[in-house]
Amino acid sequence: MKRFIIPFVLVVMLFTACSSNKKTPPMEVVNFRLTETVEFTERISKAYYYPAGKAVYAMNPETHQILIRKGDKQPNVIGGIGSGNTNFLALADIAMGPEGSIYALDSSQRQIKRFNPDGKYLSSMELSYVQQPQRLALGTEQNVYVYDAATTEIIAFNLLDGSELYRFGRFQLERVDQLYANRDYVVAYNRNKDESALFSSLGQFISNDSGQIVYDAYNNAIGLSNEALVSKMSAAWLPLTGQAKIMTISRDTLAIVVDRQVRLLKLDYAPVF
Repeated sequence: MKRFIIPFVLVVMLFTACSSNKKTPPMEVVNFRLTETVEFTERISKAYYYPAGKAVYAMNPETHQILIRKGDKQPNVIGGIGSGNTNFLALADIAMGPEGSIYALDSSQRQIKRFNPDGKYLSSMELSYVQQPQRLALGTEQNVYVYDAATTEIIAFNLLDGSELYRFGRFQLERVDQLYANRDYVVAYNRNKDESALFSSLGQFISNDSGQIVYDAYNNAIGLSNEALVSKMSAAWLPLTGQAKIMTISRDTLAIVVDRQVRLLKLDYAPVF
């Protein structure tokens, strides 16, 4: 299996440095506050918000492109059909690193391609032993998780050398429409059932929960359904209008695709006493 080149090693070093920070006091979500609505003419299936660059990365599955939006400007577009480093034969999913790097999963080429926050190609990782890679998620340590639709299992890879670490979920998963991971958990969301399967980061099955689930920096579970956005750990609740799709989180900001919009919502916190 091909190895990551130097940029991927630097990312892992950043993950490790972040994990060594002092433990922060517990906080709970008290409010979801809409800060911006980004309109698109294209069909968007998933989006991330990069706070440091004030950029939205939006995936268009029909054109196999990743749109980079900053305010009302679109400085770059990654992809389009092709086999080059900046193209995709079948763009299946995207993920974002803590420093704003964009990770794109090409299910046909069986590759993960990495781009910098401005959309410049950096490196690729081969997925030689994955039959049908369909979903992608980054942990906060050295792992990247890929859902293989052919075997209905999640595969963990080492970001340093691209080696496979372990597989899990075959007996719990039927399909995965969104894959999420942080340092402690991996969450696989099935849209047909409107249900999330929760695993530990090492692959042990924990439970099923309703709706789509992500976790914030304090490990507060946040749930999304067609009706509302809710904190699973507090009373915070926000009704939603429109057809909500995929939700992602970056620091204290959620990015939710609703119809042809990306809605950015800030999480407001209060200490837990």
